[in-house]
Amino acid sequence: MMDTTKSHLVGVAVPTLRELRSAILSSAGPSDAVAALREAGYAGGDSIHSAFERWLVETGAADTADAGELPLEKFGDRAATFFGDAGWGDVEFSHDEDEGVAMIDITNCWEAAGNDAEDPGCQVTTGMLASFFGKIAGYPVAVLETECCHGDGSRCRFVMGNAEVMNYKWEQIKAADG
Repeated sequence: MMDTTKSHLVGVAVPTLRELRSAILSSAGPSDAVAALREAGYAGGDSIHSAFERWLVETGAADTADAGELPLEKFGDRAATFFGDAGWGDVEFSHDEDEGVAMIDITNCWEAAGNDAEDPGCQVTTGMLASFFGKIAGYPVAVLETECCHGDGSRCRFVMGNAEVMNYKWEQIKAADG
């Protein structure tokens, strides 16, 4: 019997993940597929969080295994390095205190590269970021992907914050598109 109290990470090749993603998008209705991919990403967030905190200590990147205790700039640098080293792409972390949001920019995002879906987006990444940053913040974090490079080499941008702030941001985006 497998010990489910431990966090486990298993290396899975990016082409495998892309193929699974493609299969889900083509076999389910668009909204069902997007929800399933986000939930899959969210399910892995705890393990990614545990791996990040182990990485902080093992690499000497921080004096503490509690990422929530790091100053914001130091946390952002460490998180960007961790995700970049893990193969997510070239990652930059920033924040806007006036807006109450944080941003993750990923150039050459693993999920967008080679993504030829009619409705592009990085749903697995969005779900994982919500779970990961929710663990760091200690409360639920909502994540919106506001830009997707769709394999063209530019960036994918994820904006995150509490639900109230992100609902407001979503309404702004809809009004600008409308």
